[in-house]
Amino acid sequence: MELESEIEELRCGRAFALAARAGAEVREALLGKTPRYAPDRSFDTLHVRLDLSLDFVKRSAWGTCKTAILPFSALRSLEFDAVELKVSQVRVDGRRARFSAAGGKLRIRPARALKPGRRAEVTVSYRTDRPKAGLHFVFPRDGGSAQAWSQSQPEDARHWYPCHDNPQQKCTSETRITVPAGFRVVSNGRLLEHSRSKGRETWHWRMERAHAIYLISIAAGKFSEIMRRWGKVPVAFYCEKGREEDAKRGFAKTVKAMEFFSRETGVPYPYEKYAQVAVAEYPGGMEHTTCTTQTDACLIDQRAALDFDLDLLVAHELAHQWFGDLVTCRDWSHAWLNEGFATYFEILFQGHDKGRDALDHELCANAKAYFEEDASRYRRPIVCPIFRNPWTLFDRHTYLKGGWVVHMLRQELGEKDFRRSIKLYLESHRDASVETSDLVAAIARATGRNLKPFFDQWVFRAGYPVLRARYRWNAKRRGAELWVGQAQEIGEAAPAFSLSLPVRFIGKGWSRDVVAKLEEKERRFFWPLPAPPLDVELDSQLTLLMKLSLSKPHAMWLRQLRHAQRAHARAAAAQAVAAWPGAESVAALEGAIRSEPFWGAAAEMAGALAGLRCQAAFKALTRLLKHPQPKLRRTVVEALAGFNRPEAAQALERLARADKSLFVQAEALRGLGALAPRKALALIRSALASRSYRDVLGASGVAALAAAHQPKNVGLLLRLSRPPHEFLRRQQALKALQRYATVSERCLDGLCEAAGDGDERVVVAAVAALGQLAHERALPTLEKARSHPNTRVRVIAEEAIARLRGGFALKSPR
Repeated sequence: MELESEIEELRCGRAFALAARAGAEVREALLGKTPRYAPDRSFDTLHVRLDLSLDFVKRSAWGTCKTAILPFSALRSLEFDAVELKVSQVRVDGRRARFSAAGGKLRIRPARALKPGRRAEVTVSYRTDRPKAGLHFVFPRDGGSAQAWSQSQPEDARHWYPCHDNPQQKCTSETRITVPAGFRVVSNGRLLEHSRSKGRETWHWRMERAHAIYLISIAAGKFSEIMRRWGKVPVAFYCEKGREEDAKRGFAKTVKAMEFFSRETGVPYPYEKYAQVAVAEYPGGMEHTTCTTQTDACLIDQRAALDFDLDLLVAHELAHQWFGDLVTCRDWSHAWLNEGFATYFEILFQGHDKGRDALDHELCANAKAYFEEDASRYRRPIVCPIFRNPWTLFDRHTYLKGGWVVHMLRQELGEKDFRRSIKLYLESHRDASVETSDLVAAIARATGRNLKPFFDQWVFRAGYPVLRARYRWNAKRRGAELWVGQAQEIGEAAPAFSLSLPVRFIGKGWSRDVVAKLEEKERRFFWPLPAPPLDVELDSQLTLLMKLSLSKPHAMWLRQLRHAQRAHARAAAAQAVAAWPGAESVAALEGAIRSEPFWGAAAEMAGALAGLRCQAAFKALTRLLKHPQPKLRRTVVEALAGFNRPEAAQALERLARADKSLFVQAEALRGLGALAPRKALALIRSALASRSYRDVLGASGVAALAAAHQPKNVGLLLRLSRPPHEFLRRQQALKALQRYATVSERCLDGLCEAAGDGDERVVVAAVAALGQLAHERALPTLEKARSHPNTRVRVIAEEAIARLRGGFALKSPR
């Protein structure tokens, strides 16, 4: 499942997290100790007009940026954020002005002082050659045409035009971009004009509604346009010519999601158009107002679409049009108001589109991923003004815990009051910037409820509850006893959580729902019942973000596995059943998998079955290879690869040769490489010579090659880590080089080389691998990476250096 998880992590450019457990030095390196706040402004930006020409051969842009401003007080000087822009002239209200550029700032002295409250226009003539951030020129290695696209979040707009580069600054905007003939430019708002002259084309777009500076966007390439509509709103998809059918598959749920979000928020889609443009080498998706930029992973071919989609990504970026674009966080410490809401609404749409079990599956997966980051990286409140680089905050706390908080808020308020609150929040702050207190106030106005205690506990406080529970039937008192304790660290600075834990007792022909209210470290509860229950379930509706362990009779776990109403509860029972190894457990798990209607729960059950590590479990898994659900079969293949048996290799070899599912075939090849390297060799060569969606099969060939653990493969892995190979293949090769570094110094050299690559995704992968390797000879490369223009690279490098210097074991090549 590794390759698919790498693709599915392409959501809104989330910050990378190293897997090893961190110490205090990592928290210090990434967060620091000094609070950061939104900067002061001497003027309000009213409108930005970019009039630029693009040269793909020279990778340069030149022209003017005209900014309309409104001074707050009399101004004799102005300051814009501007990094490595070659400014040739500045005019203020048509008059030439003196200027200087240094330290990432453009300082301007107008000929006349600007008056407070009086509109002024600042026109900067400049160029940028081979920009290192903000504006990217890419040349796809698969033979596609050149493209250019912008990516300004969180603070990279300053790398391609002068501006006040902060999310609190909102303005209307205009882009007039000139490109070679045959190229199309997509930007914010509506297209005012498209003209041709002397082998060049100019595309003029205007955004009439105020939006944040970092959301101003351009994407240029030889794109096809595919049109759809939601009511009167035009909906466009743009893709490389020849990929139209793939775009239709990848973006197929867009209109359905627009309808759902409009109904769920009570605010119809707020803009005049919506577009998605799929571009090469894009590190995920970005919610530019009215024109989302997407990774070309969204261009999904027919075979991949059998058991793969990026509907979550499509829904996430669309949800941002309400949460992040229409209403924007005032500073990055409140980024959860953008990302947490978009994450939860993508999950809501998943439930609307694919059913409640799919929604629960995402909630459980997100909780698990957040718990991992909390344990292995750092713990912080969701709203956290203490950070060194704003990109650090684009982490699992912001996205995943943030999404869970919105979910718990919906449970706390009920659907009706939740919708009423969200509608008021969006309408009250339309085209404006907000902080968390604005959301609290909107809820109070809409419902009369003061939820400050809720936000204090879940948003402004770090951590989460860890509950231990034990059920016992009291025959003498004819009732159920439940002991519940909070096992997380509790003290003056971290008091016990205040929780309402739903409890359900299920009997023969009856059920009873009660609530265990817990405000202390532990408490015992008793409820009289008509008869001993057949089962007891805690929080079966997933209302609380917590870790929970429950002690109850094995017979209850068996019943929950077979009969629980929700798929996530059936999946959770599988782990408890597997804790009792034996023929009964194997039979129960295999039977549950075969009858399970939801693939996600079946996959969890297959993982539990594999954990039994016995002959009966192995045979059950091999029988499940014939299951019609390809996503389940992928999990089964992954499980079988853990059994070092000739029969397992034979089963995987058949699937590695051919399967309807691309991902099943890829997983089988990966496993075969570990179990039978010689058998896998011919199939690896075939995979490396093949073409598949996102090069998934080729990347699995690299993973299979690495799994053989043969030092003679180092030379081939080095070649596979370099151009012209596609990204996923190179990424797998870099991971392999990290693992092989203990047998060859060439591996470390290869990783250091990749850290200077022109594809920022490769740089991120290489720097992350060097961080995992934790070798002192990587320090010079990591030190260089910490000053890389790409903010993601800088954050990963800072974390890697902190881990290395914090005393983690250093690995020396032989």
